[in-house]
Amino acid sequence: MVARTLTVVAVAFAVLLAVASSVPAQDSVTVKLDPQSNSGTSGTATLSKAGDKQTKVTISTQGGGADAQPTHIHKGTCANLDAKPAFPLSPVTGGKSETTVNASLDDLKKGGYAINGHKSAQDLKTYVFCGDIKG
Repeated sequence: MVARTLTVVAVAFAVLLAVASSVPAQDSVTVKLDPQSNSGTSGTATLSKAGDKQTKVTISTQGGGADAQPTHIHKGTCANLDAKPAFPLSPVTGGKSETTVNASLDDLKKGGYAINGHKSAQDLKTYVFCGDIKG
C-alpha cells in the first residue's frame, strides 16, 4: 500500500514537473506608466528580452510636453524611488523612446525597479510619469 502511494505521488510529481517545464518563460512585460505631478502624461513601457543579459525598453506616452523627457529605471517603487538611476534610458521625445539596457528581463522583474520620467533636462525634479516593474 505504501509503495503504491509513493508511486502515485512520484508520477504526479513528474507530471507537474513536465507541465511546469513546458510553460514558456515570459519574454516581455508591459508596465503601466501613471501621471505624476498633475502632468497628464501616461503610457506604457514594454520590456522585452533582448538576450540573456539585455532588455529592450520601448516607451510610448501621451500628454507629454514638446521637450525631451529624461527617463530612467530606478531601484525601488514609484512610491519610494532611489534617487540614483540604476539604468539610464533614451529620453522620451514625441511620446516615444527605445533603449536596450544591460540587465536581464528576469532581474528587472524580480529586482524591485520602477521606470520614471522627468519633465525636462532643465526640470529633473518634476516627475511626470512612473510605473513599477512587476513580474
